[in-house]
Amino acid sequence: MKLNQQLNLKDVLLSALKNKLSASDYCALILYEHWESICGKEISKKTRPKTLYKNVLTVSVENPVLIFELGFIKEEFIKKINYFFSSGDKTTGLDKSITVKDIRFISG
Repeated sequence: MKLNQQLNLKDVLLSALKNKLSASDYCALILYEHWESICGKEISKKTRPKTLYKNVLTVSVENPVLIFELGFIKEEFIKKINYFFSSGDKTTGLDKSITVKDIRFISG
């Protein structure tokens, strides 16, 4: 690293957390960070990824009506999330073998 290179605090923290968190918790954190780019601006305003456990992503949704609506496009979400994981973005340091098999929407 060059002396005059600026450090991005977010990148430093994510790097430090990668070594401290479980792989699934780290993936959930990365999803949280990139959520808008994965699911779009409108949906990201009303939802947030919470946990990833045994290939099931839990997503908090602001109201029960939206939970019902998101159920119809759940497979599209799964494909987008898995594409994000498989893209191998060097800044995230994610394991490309991680896949989401299901999404559970909860009110919260």
